Amino acid sequence: MNRCLFILLFFISGCSSPNDPDKSLEILAKVGNRTITVQDFLRRSEYTLRPDYCRGNQYIHKKIILNNLIAEKLLAIESEAVNKQIRPENLDAFLKGRKEQAMRQLLYFQEGYNKVELQKSDINHFFKMAGRTYHINYFSFPGGAFADSVKRALNHHISLEDIFHANFDESLPERDVKWIDNNDPIINDALFKEPVQKGQIVGPYYLEDGSAFLMRINGWTDQLNLSEKGNMDQHTLVVNTLMERKGIELYKSYIAKIMAGKNIEFNPDVFLPYAGAIQQQFFRSKEEKETAISNALFKAGEFLSLEDIKPMNQKYKDLVLFTLNGDYWTVKDFEKNIASHPLVFRKKKMNKSEFSHQFKLAIVDFIQDHYLTKKAYELGLDKTNTIYLNESLWADSFTAYQSAKLLMSTQSDSVEQHVLMKPIIDNLQKKYSPQISINMKLFESIKISSVDMFVTQGNVPYPVIVPSFPSFTNDSYIDYGSTIN
Repeated sequence: MNRCLFILLFFISGCSSPNDPDKSLEILAKVGNRTITVQDFLRRSEYTLRPDYCRGNQYIHKKIILNNLIAEKLLAIESEAVNKQIRPENLDAFLKGRKEQAMRQLLYFQEGYNKVELQKSDINHFFKMAGRTYHINYFSFPGGAFADSVKRALNHHISLEDIFHANFDESLPERDVKWIDNNDPIINDALFKEPVQKGQIVGPYYLEDGSAFLMRINGWTDQLNLSEKGNMDQHTLVVNTLMERKGIELYKSYIAKIMAGKNIEFNPDVFLPYAGAIQQQFFRSKEEKETAISNALFKAGEFLSLEDIKPMNQKYKDLVLFTLNGDYWTVKDFEKNIASHPLVFRKKKMNKSEFSHQFKLAIVDFIQDHYLTKKAYELGLDKTNTIYLNESLWADSFTAYQSAKLLMSTQSDSVEQHVLMKPIIDNLQKKYSPQISINMKLFESIKISSVDMFVTQGNVPYPVIVPSFPSFTNDSYIDYGSTIN
């Protein structure tokens, strides 16, 4: 039931240590009743793909970035004043889902990461392991009877190659494994926690999705950092990685306490045919799926239609899908809830015969998030400034995007958006100048990367970290507003 949440690309982190979240929330600019923080600036600059005219790390590029972030807020404010903020039907559900995901991540920070106490012995041990690369062969396979037959073959001293070739035609897979990699905790514990020997068979181990795997260690290489800076960088990397991984362990224990006594019972008479109906939607053609994702991520922010993010089937809507602690959940109840919490499948690649089981696991994980969200509300996390700013960021991004579409609807599609929008933004800067203030000293201290990145996180309903870059102007002049001291 407990999933690993690799989420330290988390809305609190920004440019500072996660132990000092307030610094990243320092106000860089105020635009009316909106604020832009240092964290906003860094993440919108570095976690999304910037246009060519501000892709570098020069001072002029920083000013263009700031102008665009301010332009986004101006468009949102103007849209509210003129259009009374016309919102599409699914936006409220999306913003609710975004807010509650952020609340769960803040809960993780408070109950997991922030409670970690590292031992010097662990830091020293994994400092040595951080330079090690294991060279392995591995074999992943279904659980159940297949796994039992593999274990019997190993007990009879049949080689890994012979076991593999008895079932598959290709070569036995091989790879290099490093401690710093985003491995399953089982793999990290097996390879890096205790001494191992060359030629050793490790496993079989069983994963949450029901599959199994084993490894053979063919050898390893150790890379030593001889420079003082290299050692310092590796030490920092080890500490940060241990904090994250141990934070996840603490949080899994916390989740176990939250979920203690919770019971879900599926109604097989409804679940099985309903899962079959959903399966048809899930296994859309690869091309259609990729098009939907591309549209969502690169054309219209992260917004998918309701049909894309939740199953809908009127035939089943009033039937009981499952009971949760004795309470009935109809299909209609379930679909209403996942409008703001798209299901997350543990197994990303599956065949049709596996779908029903994986669908059930996804519902179990959704129920877990349901209780964690409830706990976050009980703790008042929805009232924190961090959550408010996160929700405001997504709302303003969408409103500005829609406003720009309306403003450009009568103009030529052949002209780039920032060219069409620049004179509009210039006028808004003049109109709202008395309501804009910028901390230029703080702005000038910010350093940004020129490396193109598009950052996502795994195992969450909304994987994209921040909205796409707001490309509304290529103006580098900040000749409006006042200065924050």
